[in-house]
Amino acid sequence: MARLSAKPIVNYSNINSFSYANQWIISASNTNTLYFQLVNLDSGCGDCSLRYIPGVGVSNQPIALKVTFPSIDCTAVITMFASQVSPCGDGSIWSVSIPSTITPQTGAVQFQLFEGNNITSFRVEQMICVNYNGSGSDSGLPDNTFFF
Repeated sequence: MARLSAKPIVNYSNINSFSYANQWIISASNTNTLYFQLVNLDSGCGDCSLRYIPGVGVSNQPIALKVTFPSIDCTAVITMFASQVSPCGDGSIWSVSIPSTITPQTGAVQFQLFEGNNITSFRVEQMICVNYNGSGSDSGLPDNTFFF
């Protein structure tokens, strides 16, 4: 089985028009669609890993990709299934849509790819950075101001 990873994509227009990034930078309380490309770390050279298109071959069907945004608070862990952006064009590009009512934590993102009976799990460290908008950098968080 190949060692997989995911590259964050920003400025996505279509499968031929997008940019890679080191991480997603999103704003809390906004609806965010996050795009990424699956890559095979065992192919290519150095930082130029080749894209990975899951589900090739009958034994690797059906396919599904679970994305988890972990948190130190077990009630704030977010898990959702990704969608292939263009299965007929480039099956390596996927997306997840995060509604404005859900805010992931800054940090790692975990992936679990299901291809038939095969399951591949991997994690990308520091893949997402969440900015909190509002009156201060901690908008939406409890006010822990104490007066003595």
